[in-house]
Amino acid sequence: MKKSLAIVVLTWNDFENTKNCIKSIYPQLNNKTKLILVDNNSKKNIYARTIDWIKKNYTKNYIKVKINSKLNFKKKIFLVRNKKNFGCGLGHNTGYKLAIANNFEFIARIDNDMVVKKRFFSDLLKNFQKPEVLGVSPKIMFTYSPKKIWWMGATIGNSLKFQKHMRNYPYGLSDNKKLKGIINTDAIAGCASIMRASRLKKVGLSDKDFFYGPEDIEFSRRIYDKPGSLIVDRNVKIYHAVTQSFVNFSRRRIYFEYKYRLVLIKKIGTFGDKFFGYSISFIKFFLYCFFFMNKKHKVKIIPVFFAIKHFLERKFGDYDRKVGPIF
Repeated sequence: MKKSLAIVVLTWNDFENTKNCIKSIYPQLNNKTKLILVDNNSKKNIYARTIDWIKKNYTKNYIKVKINSKLNFKKKIFLVRNKKNFGCGLGHNTGYKLAIANNFEFIARIDNDMVVKKRFFSDLLKNFQKPEVLGVSPKIMFTYSPKKIWWMGATIGNSLKFQKHMRNYPYGLSDNKKLKGIINTDAIAGCASIMRASRLKKVGLSDKDFFYGPEDIEFSRRIYDKPGSLIVDRNVKIYHAVTQSFVNFSRRRIYFEYKYRLVLIKKIGTFGDKFFGYSISFIKFFLYCFFFMNKKHKVKIIPVFFAIKHFLERKFGDYDRKVGPIF
């Protein structure tokens, strides 16, 4: 028998946000809606703190499981731990596999720094009454500025060519009555989405070549079938604390974002995307070197150099999982 919805939440060294996320999701769990919490090999003390809190608050409704477990549907929360930090996309795959193995019809991916409101999942699931809909995301608001929009759809266009963010609206756009309704999108949001499990079984799960970065765009392009298969329901909101695994604009974050943007071009780009995207990446690096006296550019020189070098050497996700942080 198919179970309605598996909600996959990935956590890594972030107890407070994970706690708030679980607290917001828990009231919506029932006999057909379950939470799969995947710990991406957090530090032992943080992992233990998370388990202690779950035990204290949900003792009768949670259980630790393994990736190949047959789930006990009397429980509501299933906790599985990755043996190492697999990164973002591959880390989620543990939860996806568990959901697919247990015949869930839909799989939600919710980042651990998200907070959901009442009826969030049931409202989003209504969109799947149309059989052509394969994936849906809500309108994502800033947690600490709840009237400001963080995300409401992706537009690829020439973004790959010119190394731009895939949106045709600014960050922090004020919400208003005109920004409602259902719209098509080129990609659903990796941090907040619901997908048909049957589609994931057909196209595969998150690509292991990514560790941190735009793996959700590549994943979305495989889920995509035709206009209308990926949508944003702007009538449904979720709240995002926009927590970063890397503090501020660190060299490590610069390295990952630059390298995996190149990987994304390689994966989904046209010939023109690759010609212009790769060229502009090299041009930007030389400009950083030329204007090295500028502090903003100077900090980028070393991480961008290694990002390009490792991209050319095909040192992608497996490399980062094996070697660990180089900054």
